[in-house]
Amino acid sequence: MLAERIVIGNDLGELRRMSQWIRDIANAVNLPNDMAFALDYCANEAVTNIISYAYEDSERHDIELELTAAGQGARLVIRDDGKPFNAPQAPEYIAPSSLADAHIGGLGIHLMRKLMAHCDYRREGSFNVLSLETQQTNQTRNA
Repeated sequence: MLAERIVIGNDLGELRRMSQWIRDIANAVNLPNDMAFALDYCANEAVTNIISYAYEDSERHDIELELTAAGQGARLVIRDDGKPFNAPQAPEYIAPSSLADAHIGGLGIHLMRKLMAHCDYRREGSFNVLSLETQQTNQTRNA
């Protein structure tokens, strides 16, 4: 099992460094490719939303990520000091009946719920704490 931590700034340019960090850890513990992809996708979705919507000022804010991983699964904890937002409790995505009815937004959180085995949110003082867990399933083992 490997546990690592990284702190990135609230700048979209930091996403590349975060993704590389996730891939490096996934490779180090032989996490299956589909699980590594899901973890990276969900981290990008969550952190992009934090950078885009959580802050009311243009100051630098730190976003802390802690990844604990082993070959059978991983847990990513994301901490930020932005506005409170409970992603797991966001309204369910409802697919539009037509392109005319489609609107931007909401699909990323829906995919996070589908890709992760478990999503949890809590507020600790002035921090949002989002936990995302992926784990190996029989389908993953047989792939």
